[in-house]
Formats: sequence, C-alpha cells, structure tokens
Amino acid sequence: MGTSSAEIAAELRAQIFAGELRPGEMLPSAREITGTWNVAIATASRVHALLRSEGLATPVPGVGTVVATTAPGARGGRSSRDAPQHPQRRQHVQRPVPEADDAVAERIVTAAVSIADVEGIDSLSMRRVANVVHMGSATLYRFYPSQEHLLFAMMDRALRDWSAGDEVGTWREDLIRGHRELWRVFRRHPWLAPQLSVTRPQLVPAALVFAEWVIRTLTRAGISAEEAMETHILLFTQARGTAILLEPETEAESITGVDADTWIDERIDKLEQLSSNENHAALKSLIGSGYALDLDRAYERGLALMVDGIFSRLARTR
Repeated sequence: MGTSSAEIAAELRAQIFAGELRPGEMLPSAREITGTWNVAIATASRVHALLRSEGLATPVPGVGTVVATTAPGARGGRSSRDAPQHPQRRQHVQRPVPEADDAVAERIVTAAVSIADVEGIDSLSMRRVANVVHMGSATLYRFYPSQEHLLFAMMDRALRDWSAGDEVGTWREDLIRGHRELWRVFRRHPWLAPQLSVTRPQLVPAALVFAEWVIRTLTRAGISAEEAMETHILLFTQARGTAILLEPETEAESITGVDADTWIDERIDKLEQLSSNENHAALKSLIGSGYALDLDRAYERGLALMVDGIFSRLARTR
C-alpha cells in the first residue's frame, strides 16, 4: 500500500512546526511530491489541499504553494511582517553549502554511501537517506536538490578514500601501488565503478586529484603529458572495467545464496559437454584443473601487464 496524502501532509506539518520549513518558504511542488514519495499527482494535490485547510499553506499565483506566514505552532520562522511578499521557487541547481552546514552535508553523504555499499545503488533514494539521518525530505533537498547531485557527492566521497601516500620507489612501483589503492576503493564501494563515466567523465574533485597524480607519476618516466593522459585513461579503464563485475556478482549471490564457485560447479557437466570438440581445446584444459576466476588476481595480472608494457616501450624508445 502506498503512502497516503494524510501521511505526507503529516510529515510536512511536522517540518513546519519544527521550523524546518519556515513561513514564506516553498513547499515541495506536486511534481516533487510525486517523485519523492512515489505517489500519483492526485495524491500530491490533496497534500496541498490538506495543509491549506489547516491554515499551514497558502497558494501564491505564479510561484506555487508556500508555508503560510500565520502557520500556527511554527517555530524558528519569520513573522508575517518579515516574510517576503513574493517568495521565489527554490531552483534545482547545486549551490555551495554554507560552511556551518558542512558537517550536516557530510553526514548525509556518509549515510548515502553506507546504504549503497551494503544494499546496492538501487536501494538508494532521497527519502531513504532522509529517514536514516532523521531529517525531513525538504531539509535534505536544501543540501542536495536532486538524487543526481547527491550521487555526485557520493562519488567524490568514495574516491576520497584513495590516497597515494608518499613517493617510495620508482615511477613503476609507485604507479602500481597507486592503482592497487584504486582497486581497494572500488572493492570497498562496489556501486562506484558503474557510476563513473569515461567517455564523458564527471568533474568529481577527487577523481581529478587521482588523474593529476597518475599523470605526474608517468611524467617522471619521461612520458609527455599528452601520452600520460591517454595512459591514465587506459589504466583507469582497466580498473573500472574489472570493478564493474563486483556489484552484479554481490547482488546475484545475495539474491540466490549461491556464490560464483558453486554456480560453476553446478554447471560443470554442461561446460564439459560444450567444450568437448577440438575447437575448444584451450577451454577444456581449464575445466577440472582447479582454476577459478579471482577478480583480485585478474586485476593484479592485468595491471602488471599494462605497466610492464609501458616500461618496455620506454626501454625501446631510449
């Protein structure tokens, strides 16, 4: 059973009485209510009607529905004398979070990252995050006007887990160490890799920090900045491409209760049958050999091959 108009009105009413929604401020529009609570537009319209009937909301032509300046019980808001005569609709654009609210913004992002880490990105919603941090949805939207803005902040928060540390060896040793650390970040946040675009990269501050470090490390080897940038894309794509396999496998195991090894074991007879002809001799040699795909090992081997290729090319051109 979906959320009723009375339940949504009760949540907004509580925010008004708590001073989270102040006199003269915009209430969520009917369209915003339908998106946040996943209800029909008719239900959203009844929410506004309920609040108007209680004297808590009032329509403003050309603007929308706002908290009434005489809302009974509203605390911490402005008086009707101080309320703006023509309140402006809050725009859904990302705005700088006031310094005093940085801790609250970080708490919101940390909660969102925890939800995605444990339950997957599909379990994430603005309403779910608001409930976890014990905050009204309208308040949450003041910090992050949409789930897209929140996801951007989540990606930055997750990538801030990456740290290059000090330069402790050759450029080759440091390059491998830094990318192993990137793999650890992807391992810790399985939802992260699928959200990152390579062809149209998001300008995530922490991702730019990583790119700068890789390019600077490669230029230590005598590679031009242009070639270092392209090499960075190849190395990053290898890590991201391997990491994309993490979340589906975790989800499949959670749903079925069957891990990858068991899944293969249950289909070993079929695999042997399919690989029995001479055209599949290489695959047949693996079946029953004890080989099992290990993503950590696969990534490590791929990384070593790519870095060794860079090293060999440099050796040939000098």
